[in-house]
Amino acid sequence: MLLRSSLSIVHAPVRSIGLCNYPRAFSTVQRGLLQQTTKTSESKDSKSDKIPLWARIKTASTFAFASTVVVGAAGLAGLVIYLVVAEIVLPSGDTQVFNKAVSMVETDPKAQELLLLEPGKRLKAYGETTDNKWTRNRPISSTRRMDKSGKEHLFMRFHVESKQRHGSVQLESIHDDVLHPEYSYIYLDVPGEKRHYIIAPPQPKLLGSRDPNAGFLGVRWGPKTE
Repeated sequence: MLLRSSLSIVHAPVRSIGLCNYPRAFSTVQRGLLQQTTKTSESKDSKSDKIPLWARIKTASTFAFASTVVVGAAGLAGLVIYLVVAEIVLPSGDTQVFNKAVSMVETDPKAQELLLLEPGKRLKAYGETTDNKWTRNRPISSTRRMDKSGKEHLFMRFHVESKQRHGSVQLESIHDDVLHPEYSYIYLDVPGEKRHYIIAPPQPKLLGSRDPNAGFLGVRWGPKTE
């Protein structure tokens, strides 16, 4: 005898999750973030509104002072760089004029004779002496002046010394062009000797001076000579 068992299958209800629910959830999260950002910005604005006026003035004053210090320091640095370049690098600077004048004295044959300086030897050059024997810095005496035409004239005086003699040098240079100064004169004074001009000054033309080969009223009278 065969027994047939009947099995009953119970089907549980299945809940379907549709994709259409995700946009609604995303919009809810986005709305929450937007509300939180709005609240944060409003809180910042409210805090900024609560900053007292004196604190704002103090902050602005500090910024203005710091900016002034930075600009002033930059301007001072630029001025120092300009002075250093004008004094040391440019040919019209005092240092370059001094070095060139010393070299001209050292290589001049008559100056070598007056100072008893052997050819090829170097001179000891320095500025004005002081009463304090402990002072090692002897500055060079120099003066700059402007003439009527706007040209700058440099007047300088310094001392030169060899192993046996010493003398003083004076010069004048005209700085019409800062890169190519023109020396008007340079002369050397040695005690007990006649002044020697390394560069002689230009001789001014005297009134009434004329060409010795020219005759009366500029006409040569008499027979023509070959």
